[in-house]
Amino acid sequence: MKKILFSVFSMVTLMIVNGQNLTKVKEALVAKKYSDANTQLDEFINNPKYQKNAELYYLKAKMYAEIAADSNLSKSYPNVIENSLDNFKKAFTTDKDKFTMFVTLEGAQALYNIYAVPYNRGVKELDAKEYQKSLKSLQQADASGRFIFERGLGLAAIDTNLTFYTGYAALLAGQEDLAAGYFTKLADLNIADKGFEDVYKNLMIYHFNKSNIAEFEKARAKGAKSYPKEEYFTYDEVMFINDMKDKAERLKRIEAKVASDPKNLEAMSILAEVLFDRLFNQDNPYYNTDAEYDAAENRLIELYTRMAEVSPADGLMFLNAGVVYVNRGFELNNKISDINDKIKKFNETQKPDKTGKIPPPPKELTTQRDDYRAKQLISYDKGLPFLLKAQPIMEKKLSEKNIAQAYKKLVSLLIDVYSSKRQLSKVPADKAKYEAEETKWNKEYDRVSNIH
Repeated sequence: MKKILFSVFSMVTLMIVNGQNLTKVKEALVAKKYSDANTQLDEFINNPKYQKNAELYYLKAKMYAEIAADSNLSKSYPNVIENSLDNFKKAFTTDKDKFTMFVTLEGAQALYNIYAVPYNRGVKELDAKEYQKSLKSLQQADASGRFIFERGLGLAAIDTNLTFYTGYAALLAGQEDLAAGYFTKLADLNIADKGFEDVYKNLMIYHFNKSNIAEFEKARAKGAKSYPKEEYFTYDEVMFINDMKDKAERLKRIEAKVASDPKNLEAMSILAEVLFDRLFNQDNPYYNTDAEYDAAENRLIELYTRMAEVSPADGLMFLNAGVVYVNRGFELNNKISDINDKIKKFNETQKPDKTGKIPPPPKELTTQRDDYRAKQLISYDKGLPFLLKAQPIMEKKLSEKNIAQAYKKLVSLLIDVYSSKRQLSKVPADKAKYEAEETKWNKEYDRVSNIH
């Protein structure tokens, strides 16, 4: 009988001691002596006798939540949001009825702290372009929000604003797959609120870049339905190809589009721009041999010719084709000038012979110069027919400002080409002919110089 009484007495004593100690913990929390409260809580939690006491975890979670709400104090406690949520979860799994009772008696302010604090911080970080930090903060808010909602303590199944911000932070932080996941959650709700158009736009871009055309069209259709006045959802596929960051994939897709839709001028224009840039990239030449360059040049001319067939009233296609050839001829001027400089230096070092004549320059220099001049003439002769085709077509549209400016460029090119041909020609009759053309186009340039 004495043994039984002793056991009961011991249990009551233990409960009293436990209650007294928790009272001390709570007093420390009220006094904001978080270091003392944390030390006492750890002593309890590390003791196997108390590890099934849900209140210990709840108090520790509440302590971290209070610290999280103090922006200055929280700097001394790393991972304070995660630690608070983790302990709230432990309190719930240890004894969900007591957890519910604690929240009912004390209110859910502590829980809402670990939702609102990272939420507000994440939005500020997003505005400050600290995208990686913002993503982490907003994900913390989302994790806390899910816990609150799943415990039946408030909030919604999906916080649309938070989900949107988190998706944007992920996108701007370079985590496109993660961002698409958040945007998909909103698209699955068929969200149509003002300001959420970008949900569907970003999903379209994401799926297009991944070649998920079915999902691309699905996002487009949902966007068009939710925002019928938004023109973006009617854009042609070509626009999305042109916006692709991967240049190799962009070229592959635009080439496929031109092959499947051979009359799509917009697609052909984009392809022509890529090919043109490759031909005339002086800083970083794309083609290593003349054969490669010639093949690429022929391909671009063929493309411009096809574009002219699709739009015969547009003289710009012929102008562009002419520019390809003429520019190649103009580029040779630098090489010719270099050789002339070498010849000049050679001549300056030579002494006249007995007859007063200066020795001729090295044969290899003059031969190379003649070769470049011959190539120039070939380029000019290839380009001229295209320029002359463009001229009457564009002259009819001088009332259009952009055409007027392009027409002046065309006439200027004709002047330069005929001037170069005159200078390179060794036949008097040809010189006279080219001089007449040069004079003719100079008069035309004077006529149109004041237009627009």
